[in-house]
Amino acid sequence: MKNLIRTLAVGAIATSCWVGQAYANTTPAPANQSVPRTHAHNDYEHEYPLFDALSNGFISVESDIWLYGNDLRVAHDPVDNPTTLPTIQDLYLTPLRNLAAQVNNGGIYADGTPLILLVDVKSEGISTYQRLHDILGEYAADNPGLFTTYTKNASGGYEVKEGAVNVIISGNRPRDYMLSQDTRYAAYDGRQADIGTAIAPEFIPLISDNWNRFFTGELAWDGTGTIPDDTKAAIENIVAQVHGENKILRFWNLPKDAPSVWGPLFDGGVDLINTDNLVGLSQYIKSRTTQTVPESSSSFALLGVLGASMLLTRRLHSKR
Repeated sequence: MKNLIRTLAVGAIATSCWVGQAYANTTPAPANQSVPRTHAHNDYEHEYPLFDALSNGFISVESDIWLYGNDLRVAHDPVDNPTTLPTIQDLYLTPLRNLAAQVNNGGIYADGTPLILLVDVKSEGISTYQRLHDILGEYAADNPGLFTTYTKNASGGYEVKEGAVNVIISGNRPRDYMLSQDTRYAAYDGRQADIGTAIAPEFIPLISDNWNRFFTGELAWDGTGTIPDDTKAAIENIVAQVHGENKILRFWNLPKDAPSVWGPLFDGGVDLINTDNLVGLSQYIKSRTTQTVPESSSSFALLGVLGASMLLTRRLHSKR
């Protein structure tokens, strides 16, 4: 019941806000400079979806979607009356299109940084993804360069044209269907089992999985006190494996959403740190980042060319 009330409240607020000029006048403005390694978990649950994250410089946001008829609605849980929920177009795609056009620099931020839009498919995978692909295609046709695009070449690999928004599909991911496409506007979110399988980063640029899948038994840690040496070493080993495949890494379901856990993830080189505390993580990363933000932002733009993500990782983490 708590989740249902939360979902309805988010939907009602977002739907009413997005149709009025008053919302546009009070929406937080995006930061001028991005903050590396920041991922907004369940972004749509904040007061101002997308814009709260952008105002704190986040480089990655997460949206859950459900297919109702022909509409893709944003919510954590299913509802009886989906018209109370905002669409992905209202909450994310149209605002991102407008921001990309406004900055006109190949990114979403004034410093040129693109954004990861992690779309968590909650309803049936193939039908939901097909509808999302059609919607992304409509936006891409009218707004060239908005989304990173992947096109199969004669050798079976992909030609990648980077965009201002990097869409990655999580949740109920129709893997075989996505592999069969000649053109995609989205990539695939990998799991622990995908590490070491030699799948191209142009298909799987990101490995995301539950913290508890990696850190069990002697490696388990509740996030309090100092991280155990073995767990710290395990983080570094996983990061090295993923970076060795030119991919980036995110853990979800962290033991604590707090500096006690952010610190070891930052020190270990994890690329996207999962949080619901937007202000807290943004301030923490800023306090730990000694290089200039424009440098890290320009390197993050290489995410559009996924084969270069290892260079991205080195530049982001070389100075801490």
